[in-house]
Amino acid sequence: MRLLSLGYFLSVINALIFSLPTILYLPALAAYPASIILRGWGWRSLGKRLGALGNLYPAIWILGGATYAAILSQSYGLIEYGLLIALATWASYSAIEAALYLRTASKLKLRPLYFSPISLVGVSTITFVFLMSSRTIQFMEQVRYGELTYLVFASSATLAASALLTALTTLRIGAETPTGEREVEALLVSTPQRTTPRRTINENITLPIKREKPPKTARAATVSGPLIRIEVISRSNTVVCSKCGAGAPIGTDKCLECGEPFKKAATALRCPVCKAPFSMARAVSQRHYVCGQCFSDLRVLQR
Repeated sequence: MRLLSLGYFLSVINALIFSLPTILYLPALAAYPASIILRGWGWRSLGKRLGALGNLYPAIWILGGATYAAILSQSYGLIEYGLLIALATWASYSAIEAALYLRTASKLKLRPLYFSPISLVGVSTITFVFLMSSRTIQFMEQVRYGELTYLVFASSATLAASALLTALTTLRIGAETPTGEREVEALLVSTPQRTTPRRTINENITLPIKREKPPKTARAATVSGPLIRIEVISRSNTVVCSKCGAGAPIGTDKCLECGEPFKKAATALRCPVCKAPFSMARAVSQRHYVCGQCFSDLRVLQR
């Protein structure tokens, strides 16, 4: 989720342009399109975990791009109503992002995101100021708002605070679990002297077929054979139903929407977070997998 966080860090520059238009015009001109691309891509990555609402990420690209084009057109006098178009598209994708904030806060238990929709206060206030004062967006020159200056500055600060809060909170989605709390799932696999048939998991890592049950005592663990360890790189807080796509907190036995039982493996290789069979995992790169049920990032180790 680092791309999503980076997109919102760049969005802080866009928010402050209303307070410092002359200084931040060129940085914002470069940061805005990059921010829109990264934010849309980040929400796309969370799509399955957010359910149907996660499919709205293309609107951020489309409406954000339209806002950018309208601002440039108005600034250089290419179209007459560029300001109205920019305000309308900006307000539209801001409302969509506010809905995504709330959905993510609920599904992934990221409570700070409940405060991120304060951006709508800044958007609506700045929209009101520009419409009531009939001003055009001319950031290449110093813009003066008269009696509304403090109101615009406060709205700009609100937008920046929302973007910064979102950036810092979404960093937690991909944060690596501390070493002392890292979850590991291990399985002792015995290897007979004779040639052992082999099977492939996700066409990347080849493991011996298990021939006998793991020893029950620590002393019995001296049996020769490699130890297959599944280590958690980043831990998800939500499992996703394979039938309807709804999410539920880790540890839930059945889908809260359709009643479909979540898959759990009692033995053999499984996800350390949600206990789903490791056969559901998808290979990202060699030894790097993503669980197909909770979407935690996993690493397979052998010693």
